[in-house]
Amino acid sequence: MLLLFSTVGTIEAQAWRNRGGGLTGDNYHFGYVSGSVGYSMLQMNAAGAVSKGNVGGSVGLGYEFRNSGFWTSIGAQLGFHRSSLLVDTYTRHFPGHDTQGKATTFHYRVDQVDVQEWNFIDVPILFGYYVHGFYLGAGPKLSYAINPKSHITGSYNLSATNQDYNVTFENMPDRGYTDYAFDSKHNNRLNIGVSLIGEIGYDLLSSVPTRSAVCHVLKLGFYFEYGLNNLAGKWETKPELIVPDAANATKATVYPFINTLQDTRIVPFFAGAKLTYMIGGSRTARPGLHQGCMCYQ
Repeated sequence: MLLLFSTVGTIEAQAWRNRGGGLTGDNYHFGYVSGSVGYSMLQMNAAGAVSKGNVGGSVGLGYEFRNSGFWTSIGAQLGFHRSSLLVDTYTRHFPGHDTQGKATTFHYRVDQVDVQEWNFIDVPILFGYYVHGFYLGAGPKLSYAINPKSHITGSYNLSATNQDYNVTFENMPDRGYTDYAFDSKHNNRLNIGVSLIGEIGYDLLSSVPTRSAVCHVLKLGFYFEYGLNNLAGKWETKPELIVPDAANATKATVYPFINTLQDTRIVPFFAGAKLTYMIGGSRTARPGLHQGCMCYQ
């Protein structure tokens, strides 16, 4: 990406000097709608768990300005993101008493997967170059999370050790020592996100002959974004598993693994294809046979 910026920048700088420098061509104004689909992941370095990406995407609309090879755009979009957290199997032990009042240690072996369902309202801003239908750009993006949730699924196995006889009871469903499934959703709180975004691609209509002064641009490109700041909010830290009391040992509550973490950096990543349709033009442009948008002339 840096090499492409450098190459195109050199070409455009020379073109500007040949034209006397500055934005000397017509000003072109466009409205656009866009959509993207690709690989989305919320990255975090958490001991005992591994992040795994899923399908994500976005839809948006906005405004783009063009002049003499330079372009900039600002818009609003809705991003859809899902990311999994594969939690390593872990065990927890709770002392208590069984139904007969004997001293007992309860053992829980937990298998858990957390799916983060976090959607964003985004404000992307891009700056870049275009030439003969090719374009590239980069810039910042601000994101506000909408009702972020953690959907946790899995099961825990309950067993118990009688301390008087040092006997462990397991695989005894009639006494409650067996597997229990869980499936629940929990709210999260996220900070406003700041990401670096970039896009490179080609206008599919740049070679289509037309006489219209109205420009139609259909950009297909590779799009990426990477978070610059930590999204982790000030959520209430909870243990992985809570048991109400020995009498309700089979009714343990499992919480999202992310809520057990302190000072863990969480950043979004996305890479995929983006399609953008733009319509607009210049007030000084006149109809005449040309290829694609007259902004390339």
